[in-house]
Amino acid sequence: MNPFSYGTIVTSGNFYDRKEECARLVATLSGGNNMVLYAPRRFGKTSLVFKAIEQLEKQGFLCVYFDFMPVFSPESFVRLYTKSLSSKRSNFDEFVRVLTSAIKSIRPVLTFGQDSAPEFSIDFAGNEIDETLISQLLDVPEQLAGKNKRVIMFFDEFQEIEKLKNIRFEALLRSKIQQQQNTNYLFFGSKTHLLKEMFNNKKRAFYSSTSQMSIGTLPQRDFIDFLQTKFAESNISIDEYTAKYVIAVAADIPHYIQLLASEIWQKAINYLPNITKELVDECAKTVIVLKSDYYMELFDRQSQSRKQLLGALTVEGKNLFSAAYIKKHRLPAVATVQRATKELISDGIIEKTSQGEYFIADPFFKLFVAQY
Repeated sequence: MNPFSYGTIVTSGNFYDRKEECARLVATLSGGNNMVLYAPRRFGKTSLVFKAIEQLEKQGFLCVYFDFMPVFSPESFVRLYTKSLSSKRSNFDEFVRVLTSAIKSIRPVLTFGQDSAPEFSIDFAGNEIDETLISQLLDVPEQLAGKNKRVIMFFDEFQEIEKLKNIRFEALLRSKIQQQQNTNYLFFGSKTHLLKEMFNNKKRAFYSSTSQMSIGTLPQRDFIDFLQTKFAESNISIDEYTAKYVIAVAADIPHYIQLLASEIWQKAINYLPNITKELVDECAKTVIVLKSDYYMELFDRQSQSRKQLLGALTVEGKNLFSAAYIKKHRLPAVATVQRATKELISDGIIEKTSQGEYFIADPFFKLFVAQY
């Protein structure tokens, strides 16, 4: 089996390092505090969160993971949120009792699938999904906790609550959290600029309401050790210089390092006992070819000013709005560059580091753009 995992939540032996970050998450949440976690896309935050969940559950906490990405309406939120809460309860009768005592206007339905596994759903019985029902549903975690249990809610893609602005969800949730004594929350998501706006803008409900934490790239030494150990398990050797090169090509981003290493392993497993720089380059080109249709479509739908900015970012990402940068890369007026930057960040195509440097989020898309 290929020892390098990407595109899914990384667990067990494929999850490495992040020990300090995981320890901080566990300590903060178990200590009764709420937290927001910032990290650029593909930096492994979801895998880190699930590692923390694993440790917290061993300590006896009831941990509930909920992803806001598929939520598109108040009704979809109620269905999906209720399902997430029910998935953590082994006693359905007890869960139904708590749910129906909190919300009188929905009816729990328990059915059985083809594999005889119980499937939970709810019947709205023609009732309108309004702020009152949402308010009652947000009380359920605290009621599940009771007197002797602690519940921790993990809200992924939290910035997507914007879809629920018609029911004032942001202010409503903030109010509930202030009232709850036995429930804590971790907020995280892939659009850090929106999350930072939510938690650092004085006009927003969640302003200065939680502890804040950021994660960046992993220590290079740990990544080198990881690559060498994983390749050695298949009797493949990679020296330190080449391991560093793999990390550099993948821009030091965990997801893309795993992706590139997976492709290298696939090429080397049958006939190459040693990884070389040439093989790394070959595999990087393979990744670009495999994703070329997507990259071409992504690049083509950008405006001319955004294409120009992406080209400049393949070279450097500091001082984007300075006269020197604009002149050097033959970019349009500074206002146009600022607008293009904002749009590319909003689309998740570029990111900004805490030091103020901008970079193309996908290093292989960066290599693709550099060809033009």
